[in-house]
Amino acid sequence: MHTFLLRVGLVGQNSTDTVDKVKQLLKESLKKDFGNSNRVLRERMDHKLVNIFGSDAHFHLWVDAMWKSSTPEKKSFFVNIMVKDKKHIIITAEYKEIKNLKDLAAMVVARCFKDKEDVDKLEDVPKCLFDDIKEFL
Repeated sequence: MHTFLLRVGLVGQNSTDTVDKVKQLLKESLKKDFGNSNRVLRERMDHKLVNIFGSDAHFHLWVDAMWKSSTPEKKSFFVNIMVKDKKHIIITAEYKEIKNLKDLAAMVVARCFKDKEDVDKLEDVPKCLFDDIKEFL
C-alpha cells in the first residue's frame, strides 16, 4: 500500500486559492488509476486545469517522474505549471509506502485536518505520533 505526500514548492504570484485548487486536482488525479505514468497524469490534469486557469493558452504543464533505479515502480512526480504573467506553481508528489499500522493510522488521522497546527490540539493521541500525522498533511 502507498500514498503520495504532496508538497507545494513554489507559488509564484498565484493566489492561495488557485494553488489549493491545483493541489486538490493533483490529489484527485493520483487517486484514480493512471498506470504510474506521468504522461497519463499530465493528460488527466491538463484537461481539468482549463477550469482553473481559463484557456489552455494561459498555462503550460509539465509532469516528470522520478524514481530510484532499484525500485522503478515507486515513482514520485514533479508537477510544474507555468502560468502566464504569474510565474510557476511547483508541486511534488512524493511516493510514500505505508509499511505498518503506525503509518496507516497517521495517514487516516491526517485526512481529518487541514493545518498542522490543528494536530497539536489532539488530546487522545500520543504526542509521539504528532510528527507522523503532520507528515501526511
